[in-house]
Amino acid sequence: MYSRKSSAGNIRFNNSCGNLGTIASLTFSQKQALNLSWRLLKPQASACFRKIFLELEIASPKVKQIFYKAALVDAFNKDDDNSATMEVHIKLTTKFFDELLVSLDDETEFVNKIRGIGSAHAILAKGSNFSSDIWERLGEIAMERVCSHEVVTTREASRAWRTLIAILIDELRGGFEGELRQHRSQSQKRMMFMRRKSSSTDQIEMGKMEDEEELHAKLQQLRMDYNQTLPYT
Repeated sequence: MYSRKSSAGNIRFNNSCGNLGTIASLTFSQKQALNLSWRLLKPQASACFRKIFLELEIASPKVKQIFYKAALVDAFNKDDDNSATMEVHIKLTTKFFDELLVSLDDETEFVNKIRGIGSAHAILAKGSNFSSDIWERLGEIAMERVCSHEVVTTREASRAWRTLIAILIDELRGGFEGELRQHRSQSQKRMMFMRRKSSSTDQIEMGKMEDEEELHAKLQQLRMDYNQTLPYT
């Protein structure tokens, strides 16, 4: 969700804001403006999204590192497209907006689609330090690039794209953070289980040692008792 512009002129996103509403808040004319401007933007979408991702790399070195590692892996793997590379991200983003604009009248499908993508990125939090602030930076850059594009010519279209991107980023971050919490919860449960298992193993081993010591003591006592019962020679 977004609030007022920052001093840099970018929209600042804030989960705590309650004034964004949902995709259902888009008017019929705004949906028309989105679809029309997207048809005009789509032939230039690759160039537009490449600029967005390149700017995101500059704003977030973590993203640059992720794309760089993916490109190295991709250089040695020509069998399948590596979805982690920038080039594949550009293609998928174009396809994503195609599917997203079709589902504007189905909010459940709209939200599930976005949150699914957000949750899929949670795996990057552990190995690549991917964090929620990256979604915010992506939203700021995307708003600036898309809304200043030559095909977004009307105020209605600009307002519609700002609303759409704000909702998009909010749901991406929501899916990401939700999956991250689930991962952490499962990790904590596994740690607790391993600690209990380790504790139980220690107790078993300790019990075995105590049993062995007790047996040894009994054998010693039996030998002593036996020696005492032997006749003197």
